[in-house]
Amino acid sequence: MPPNPLAQANHDLWKEVDESGELRYCFNCSTCISGCPASEANPPLLIRNLARMVILGLEDELLEEDTPWTCVTCSRCEEMCPQDVKPFELCLAIRRWQSQNDETRIPPSIVEIYHRGYTQAVEKNTEQRKSLGLPEKLPVLTEYPEELKKFQEMLMKNEVIKENDYMFKSGE
Repeated sequence: MPPNPLAQANHDLWKEVDESGELRYCFNCSTCISGCPASEANPPLLIRNLARMVILGLEDELLEEDTPWTCVTCSRCEEMCPQDVKPFELCLAIRRWQSQNDETRIPPSIVEIYHRGYTQAVEKNTEQRKSLGLPEKLPVLTEYPEELKKFQEMLMKNEVIKENDYMFKSGE
């Protein structure tokens, strides 16, 4: 019989990942994924599953999870969350936690993040945002070339990224 992951759980993981403590208010309603473009990815980004991993203290499973890196930073989840849990902030917190706990981690979406500052072309979702009653346009990093360049320089200071800079050469 395989070992029970809950027996090895870090019951304080939520404190390490979510400093605000807002995660405790998530009741798994799935409202956050109803407008999430990354929830249609393969595999899908399901914030509620990530929230449960954190709350249950499943460190090994969370460390291996790539879906937080598919978040497109459109903030729809935060605009829709009835509990004001800030799902986007949770994705960022999980990314930080993963990076701090695995110094060799290279997220699968790092090339898109390097070139655009996010994983998907969120600036093209204006009609969908308008239909949901949200502001049509979000400010995006590509509109600020100087800031994008600073962001890219910051990424290149990371040893793992620097050692794998070949990933960023095409499409520059």
